Amino acid sequence: MKEIIKLILKYHFTIIFILLEIVSFSLIIRHNEYQRAIFSESASILFGNISAIATDVKNYFRLKETNESLANENILLKNRLEQYELSRDTIVQGTFMQDSIPVYEYIGAKLVNATFNRTKNYLTLDRGLKNGIRKEMGVCSPDGIVGLVQDLSGQFAIVIPLINVDSRISAKIKKNSYYGSLQWDGVDYRYSYLNDIPYHVEVNEGDTIVTSGLSKIFPEGITVGYVESVDKETANFLKIKVRLAVDFKRLDYVYVILNNKKNEQTGLEAINYHE
Repeated sequence: MKEIIKLILKYHFTIIFILLEIVSFSLIIRHNEYQRAIFSESASILFGNISAIATDVKNYFRLKETNESLANENILLKNRLEQYELSRDTIVQGTFMQDSIPVYEYIGAKLVNATFNRTKNYLTLDRGLKNGIRKEMGVCSPDGIVGLVQDLSGQFAIVIPLINVDSRISAKIKKNSYYGSLQWDGVDYRYSYLNDIPYHVEVNEGDTIVTSGLSKIFPEGITVGYVESVDKETANFLKIKVRLAVDFKRLDYVYVILNNKKNEQTGLEAINYHE
């Protein structure tokens, strides 16, 4: 209490001045129609703007919750689709395996950091070892391929995206299945290049480029991008400019791809055909 009294005594002139200003302003508004009308209009505009900002903030957080909910639903649907595909294949083959599991499963994650303007860009996800993520797992989004898990901690993962000069993935032209290696040139984050496609292959602007399935990382047929242009000046191979399906500057939620049969395949290949 003593501290409050000391504070009032110290700033009593300022406090009196503010009180007098408030009283004067109140008297002006009360006894002057014109000033009262201006005050009412200004107050309405001010409170209207405050209300609009509050609504925008509320909608922003609500939208984030909606996006996260939709991302989780997408993960659930993708996993159910994989289970359905497995069940369908089992029925077609006339067999039933009680312990069968789908080849691929998907783990949802959110982007928490990223670079776009370097030659060796990276992405950081909010999921790690504790969530079942491991090195060399593929990462995709609803739009297409994102990249490959490089490093991990308990709760985070570093992804090498397609827009990293060290990134290479096997991709093919969807309409004819000719495959090559996709590699970024470090210039424009929206474009990459598909190499090693033979010169005689027919490729047109707008053709879809998808994952080849010739790896243990990505399922076959996930969209990579679309043909932007074709360079036929090289003697034996085409150089195909690809507009990437994923806009990395708008990336938010992603799926980390778990291949349940990767270790079995890797072990078999290492035993019999490792050089």
